Amino acid sequence: MQTPTLVRVALALACAAGLTGCAQSTQDALAARGIAPIYNAQTGKLEQLLSDRDGDGRKETRAYMDGTVIKYIEIDRTGDGAPDRWEYYVSNLIDHAEEVNGPGKDITRREFFLAGVIKRVVDDVDLDGRPDKWETYEDGVLARVELDLVGKGYSTQRLSYDARGTVTLIESDPEGDGVFVRILPDVQRRR
Repeated sequence: MQTPTLVRVALALACAAGLTGCAQSTQDALAARGIAPIYNAQTGKLEQLLSDRDGDGRKETRAYMDGTVIKYIEIDRTGDGAPDRWEYYVSNLIDHAEEVNGPGKDITRREFFLAGVIKRVVDDVDLDGRPDKWETYEDGVLARVELDLVGKGYSTQRLSYDARGTVTLIESDPEGDGVFVRILPDVQRRR
């Protein structure tokens, strides 16, 4: 997931206007988009941007700022009042993100970025406390997915994709020994 649209808009407006001592017109533009800036009372420096992503009147996205520099963003995707996604930034580019999915509060998904472009994801899809899905990206495009289909904590099946998102190769480790066997996908059989 990328930075929420409303926060991106706010950041663009904020940076363009130089939010420290922000002009009233910029504050009005932010408010019209459901975004509320919070400034330090002593320094006037921007500390947070709050946004209502879904228009329900609740601010479910909170960007922690150091002036115009994003430190991290908390997002409540489920509307329960508690954040369940955290995005961390370096030089205003997303560096990594964590998510809670399911009924617990344990992190189940971790996303890793390089220069703001997604590189890999580690996911606990079945919520058993162990990763069972690993995604690898090349230039921000999904290139490979590895799956643990037997619940042992390591990959037992790999799917490779081309730049259009078409599966080009499926490999399986039927013995669980790390040796993968090529399986031709149905897509290639039809060609």
